[in-house]
Amino acid sequence: MSKRLCKCSVLVLVMAYAVGLRAQSGQIPIKPGLWQTTVNGTSSMAMSPDMEAKIAAMPAAQQEMIRSRMGGGSPTKVTTKSCVAEATSMDSLMNQAQQKNTKCTFTNRVQTADGASFDTSCVSPQGTASGHAEFHMSDSEHVTGTIHMTADMTGRSGGTTHMTIDNKMSSTYQSTDCGTVKPGSAEVVQ
Repeated sequence: MSKRLCKCSVLVLVMAYAVGLRAQSGQIPIKPGLWQTTVNGTSSMAMSPDMEAKIAAMPAAQQEMIRSRMGGGSPTKVTTKSCVAEATSMDSLMNQAQQKNTKCTFTNRVQTADGASFDTSCVSPQGTASGHAEFHMSDSEHVTGTIHMTADMTGRSGGTTHMTIDNKMSSTYQSTDCGTVKPGSAEVVQ
């Protein structure tokens, strides 16, 4: 679960940084450098009946382990540090957010002097995902936002899993020096 949230926090920070690059009423100065982002979220999964039957046939301890990794709506929290390098446009940042074998489109983009929102739809060999994100920048060192996503993924055995993910994020500028954190990546702090 934390690996998924970590990837999401990189996307969140990239999108939050994009807010400052091309705001319709002028540029907002977001500082390049090290940012710390905390993502609080919930996720839930609904599996196909055949997948549920396979899990039900497992020993109790194994069932518990698998179900605990499925989210079940329980709150999760991950804090990462990310390095924001200079970028030229929201489009280039959104292109950076693309993952290997995943094609995402961004629509209904709205930018203001202190925020942005957009819808996204992604397709990968494993399935599809779509969602809505909103970000607000109170100043050049603080960004908050929310992301709601739903996904339908096909597992190796062919069963389909439906996921719902809701995240709230808060990102704070730390330093001009990114240290060991490379641009476009994130290191989990907690």
